[in-house]
Amino acid sequence: RNDARDGNYFNQPEPDTVYNSSGDRVRRRTGQVQLRVDLTTIGTAANDYDSNYLGYLLNGGFLNRASGVTSATVATITDANSFTVSSGGPTASDVGTLISTILNGKVEYSAITDDSDASSDITVSPAFSAGFTGTPTIRGTQTYYPGSRTFTGTYTNSLTFRVDGVNFRSYAYGCVLESLAISLDNGRLMADFTYQSACIQDDHASAVGPIEPLYNTGAPPFFRNSYVVVSDAAPSSRVNATTGDKLGRIELDCEDFSLTVTNTLTPLGTSESILAMSNMDISGVDVDLSLTLSTVNTTIANDYFNKTLRQVLVGTGPSGDGQGCAIMLPAAMLTNDPSAYDVSGNDIVRQTLTYKQARYAGDVSEVNAANSPFRLALGI
Repeated sequence: RNDARDGNYFNQPEPDTVYNSSGDRVRRRTGQVQLRVDLTTIGTAANDYDSNYLGYLLNGGFLNRASGVTSATVATITDANSFTVSSGGPTASDVGTLISTILNGKVEYSAITDDSDASSDITVSPAFSAGFTGTPTIRGTQTYYPGSRTFTGTYTNSLTFRVDGVNFRSYAYGCVLESLAISLDNGRLMADFTYQSACIQDDHASAVGPIEPLYNTGAPPFFRNSYVVVSDAAPSSRVNATTGDKLGRIELDCEDFSLTVTNTLTPLGTSESILAMSNMDISGVDVDLSLTLSTVNTTIANDYFNKTLRQVLVGTGPSGDGQGCAIMLPAAMLTNDPSAYDVSGNDIVRQTLTYKQARYAGDVSEVNAANSPFRLALGI
């Protein structure tokens, strides 16, 4: 219309809309919903996050598996990667999920690679520390992971948000996680969620004012009293393992970290709905995990040059009933050269490591979280 006008003015654009059965135009507005929350865990209120706000938020972009193990007592220890429990151990459905334990007063995490190997041992990778002796208690987690292999593009469910404030109320429908960024605030893990909404509508006439939010009763995870660990060897990657990986550990002196998960969202277009789509698929997942080391580690200095994969696991404290949080890349590749030290400050020499997810094949199955390329675990 603006190309064929008879003067220097503009005509109104035609909004993206549709007429309903009554002949009225229906508004369609899209956009983002952004949230910033800490990752305070569920505590003793429940043994999973299926009906919890934190679980809802993560389900908007991930699949999940709540371990069948809430807690179990170790009965026998073969080595730092292999053990049995007295009762209530993991099943094949729990392979790939993370577990935690407290050794010498510090929280340690690892991932289950086999629920019962040829010796009937539970195997994990990376290894626990040398303090893994006696009969410690292990605790399960609910592990969130992106769909991969035959589940590529899938997630648990889309979300609907209601946003309330003074004199306004808005609804955002069909929201799917576009990005998740985890950073530190005085040691506490903070998560920034960004969702893409298929349709946003206002209902300001029903506004009742701000509503005080509810919080979990567990503990916020802190980057304290735990470890950042990489494996001492490359995990199984291109060829599926027939026995679960059992790799050693290298502890890193890490002073800071940040994580960003970015999902590429692809609408499944259709003209049958005013949304012009039936859903949104996650057609790509990009994970960036950045670590800043206060002590240079020479063992991994040539990993970028040699194209060496490693497992990377970031733990937090505390751990207990419904407590704990950990982040894991079971097969991680460096995107920067760690042999190039950071000497920009005037205090100490630092080492920066930036990892992306690679293909992982060190679990004995591909059910649930097994062989998933990224994992975020919350204590149950």
